[in-house]
Amino acid sequence: MAMMSALLMYFRIGLGLHCVLWICELVRSTLFPRPWPDVLVGNKRKSEGGSEALQGEGHEPYDYDTAAWTPYAVFKLVLALATGLLPVRLLGFIIFFAAAIPVVSLAACFPPNSTPYWVLNMCFVYICKALCNCCACYVSDVQGMDRLQWIGKSGPHPILVPNHITLVEALHLHWLTGGMSGCMAKSQLSNPGFGPLCKLLNVVIVDNKDPHVKDKVTAGITRFAENASPDHNYSRAFCIYPEGITNSQRGLYRFNTGAFAPGKAVLPIVQRFPYTHMNPAWVSKSKISAGNDLPLLLIRYMSQFTMPLQVKILEVWEPSEAEKQDAMLYANNLQNYMALQLGCCITSTGNKILREAGGPFDFKKPKGG
Repeated sequence: MAMMSALLMYFRIGLGLHCVLWICELVRSTLFPRPWPDVLVGNKRKSEGGSEALQGEGHEPYDYDTAAWTPYAVFKLVLALATGLLPVRLLGFIIFFAAAIPVVSLAACFPPNSTPYWVLNMCFVYICKALCNCCACYVSDVQGMDRLQWIGKSGPHPILVPNHITLVEALHLHWLTGGMSGCMAKSQLSNPGFGPLCKLLNVVIVDNKDPHVKDKVTAGITRFAENASPDHNYSRAFCIYPEGITNSQRGLYRFNTGAFAPGKAVLPIVQRFPYTHMNPAWVSKSKISAGNDLPLLLIRYMSQFTMPLQVKILEVWEPSEAEKQDAMLYANNLQNYMALQLGCCITSTGNKILREAGGPFDFKKPKGG
């Protein structure tokens, strides 16, 4: 009995500290929001003589800078364990993540726009926000929310194209958009809850074994961009991360052309985690930096006092005639403009570098070596 009472007290202290930190961050964000002024450029298009972002050497997107467990990082870990903060956050993350599976499974059973569907969809959205909170991302400073007012309405919609840092800002974007759609590889459907989630969010499935996969994905994106269905099946926000991989916040990978191939309007969204001691970016180990892995990274998130997030929703980008005809030109112009707003460099490094034989992520010993 004494052991149970002590354990309950331990978790109560952790939950209390979690709530205190949350309230403090709410007050801070209300009274002292972090400014993120726009970078003013005369011409947004680099291809038309506009401002150019710094050209990186190529390694910047996967060069992780805070992998070491410094004395301060160890102190925060010990403090989070001693006060019960880390166990409370970890337990909360597991519970909310597990709760998402039956919620999306049940929601997928109802027709779109029905009341149960809407209620369960909102439950999913709030679960996404709760998962952010469990990772110490209590609040966010968001600029340009008025540029998302088209969500759920009829008429053409822009495609969301954000930079990608880790899973937390992706969950947060679900919170901002009320649950967004996107693309998912067919091979992922075997994961628990992924099938119903795809049905709920009306996800475009990517079958890489299909020789016509690019045309089918482009057609799926176009359906969301045009949003011509009378039952509003395509009125959700549709999001594509053009890098196709998370970056270190130090530079952007080369943008893939998928989001730009339809030649439709896009809505660039830039996101960043201001940091001093711990960079929240999810970056794999490479030959130039130690990187991190997700389980350990989650522990570091849950050891932080707070992990603030800044989001800036930029103006809708209507493609020029040249961009409509050349998806790579379109992608390069967006990459350059978003890098200017983020204050980081651009690179020509693509996400395929992860699987490149002999590349920075290949630690296999050469045969015969």
